[in-house]
Amino acid sequence: MLTLVLMTLSFSTMAQKWTDLSKEEKMMKLQSFRDDNQKYMKDSLKLSDEQRTDIDNVNICYLSTLDRIDRYAKTDADKEKYAKAVTAARSAQLDAIMGVGKHKQFANYVVAKLQKADAAMK
Repeated sequence: MLTLVLMTLSFSTMAQKWTDLSKEEKMMKLQSFRDDNQKYMKDSLKLSDEQRTDIDNVNICYLSTLDRIDRYAKTDADKEKYAKAVTAARSAQLDAIMGVGKHKQFANYVVAKLQKADAAMK
């Protein structure tokens, strides 16, 4: 699943527009979102510290790769093609780290959290 992509998209629907937030406010929101996710992975999914660290590393690499694709790919079609490939690779890595079932459970948790935040805005 595209949990990070969903997370990123969700910030555009928060109470304030993401673009209107200061760098510090953005970092606080991102950290809060990550902390909630880490707690869920630890308490509900029973993932180890090592698994959660590996997931963080996968996500950091994923975001860095998307940034490079955005900078260097020439066309939107190329950007989309490459982004789909790295997203599939990220998903496979998360499946390997947490298992397919827990990965799906976590993705559902994130989607529900984003839907709840979106509904609170309306």
